[in-house]
Amino acid sequence: MMTERNEKHGALHRAVDKAADAMGGMAGRASANTAGSHSAAAFAQNAAIGDMYEIAAGKLALQHASHPLVKEAAVKMIDDHSTSTHQLRSAMLMNETKGVPALPDKIDARRKTMLDHLQATPADKFDATYLDQQILAHKETVDLMTGYRDSGDNAQLRSFAEGTAPVVQRHLAHMEKLKAQLG
Repeated sequence: MMTERNEKHGALHRAVDKAADAMGGMAGRASANTAGSHSAAAFAQNAAIGDMYEIAAGKLALQHASHPLVKEAAVKMIDDHSTSTHQLRSAMLMNETKGVPALPDKIDARRKTMLDHLQATPADKFDATYLDQQILAHKETVDLMTGYRDSGDNAQLRSFAEGTAPVVQRHLAHMEKLKAQLG
């Protein structure tokens, strides 16, 4: 009886976490599409935090994913988002615009919550949860990159966004394909 109760509680908890992740993803996409995200400061902050989330989630996937294709995707996310971070830092160094703050050194609360949810996911649900979060995160990043590419206020960062957008679009397509393939 206690085990059945714990299983029901765990399933309910996972459903709540999934709903919270989805709401966070929608909020992130809405934020990525606002005029404020077209400022160099907001764009750089959001891009850097997005990369930090992707790297941290990828590391969790390397530890906890069960399917080799999910682990392979996690390696790709770590590599590509580490490269993106390096390119963003380079763009910021070349940026002579005053008032653009340094890139953050820690993740925001919304993405920290997503990582906490991912960490707490049972082994048999991990791959699906990771892929769900990756799809949400990459939709948000596509919106951020294409929005800034089209309307950003800094030429150097617009160039970064233009080069990064296709990579993120490929990530999104790959994660959606994996999700369909693995069910």
